[in-house]
Amino acid sequence: MLNSLYAPNVAIFFAFLSSVFWGFGGFFAGQASRRGSLIPTLTLDIFIGLFVVIPLSLFIAETFTIRDFLIGGFAGLFGMSGAAFLYAGMKKAAYVTVIPVSGVIGALFPVLWGLVDGDSLSVLQIIGIFIGLISIALASGVSLQTFRGPVAGLIDGILAGLGFGAFYIIIENTSSDTEPWGAVASRLFPLIILLFILCLMKDKPKPSKKAFPFIVGSGLSNACASACFLLAVNRGLLSVTSLLSALYPAITVVLAHFIVKEKMTRTQVFGVAAAIFSMASITIN
Repeated sequence: MLNSLYAPNVAIFFAFLSSVFWGFGGFFAGQASRRGSLIPTLTLDIFIGLFVVIPLSLFIAETFTIRDFLIGGFAGLFGMSGAAFLYAGMKKAAYVTVIPVSGVIGALFPVLWGLVDGDSLSVLQIIGIFIGLISIALASGVSLQTFRGPVAGLIDGILAGLGFGAFYIIIENTSSDTEPWGAVASRLFPLIILLFILCLMKDKPKPSKKAFPFIVGSGLSNACASACFLLAVNRGLLSVTSLLSALYPAITVVLAHFIVKEKMTRTQVFGVAAAIFSMASITIN
């Protein structure tokens, strides 16, 4: 149904939309993580997302192949690992120690992969990507104090970024004919593993009732983001779509500012402005 949409601007639109959804998902997940334990929160988040991507797949997918389903599931394992390291890092270190690193690494890894794989970019797009990488760090609140925290938190941020970056790279190999079944598998495979882990745990933690509304918001937002990214990467360059999708920290910062009244620093304001400039530069072919 959507296979006729291959214009680069369509890919850019879906990539930007995925960053918006991931921005909302990051905000909701951050609120949920403060109110509940990791494993049940992540499990319920992934489970709720299936109620979005399964009906969407039944509605718009033209076909189903085991190959693409397995690729999506494999990508989802890396995505889940990235999310787990991100949550773990935020428990060990300050927000600004983990988020900037995971955001930049998560964007830089597929950008470099795409360029090595033959992505052809204009000078303006290259400038836009460079500024976009900087904007992710600035919007997240990076400062000279960022890397003076616990080394463990910094390592978790790097591993989270590698997990997210690997998700972008692997999921690109699915076909547009089967989308978004890859997004279904990217949630189903990690869900099976998390349920298995919960079964092995002696003291089975339960999701907090206070966290439940935020978990629902996170699950729905992240599922929409995964589907949008899949639509984007099948229609555009990996180096461009992955960068635009990774601009979600700017969205999360703006949401936190207006919803929970967290103050934006001057650095974050510059980061959001740089993100807007980056998106405008990438859009111009």
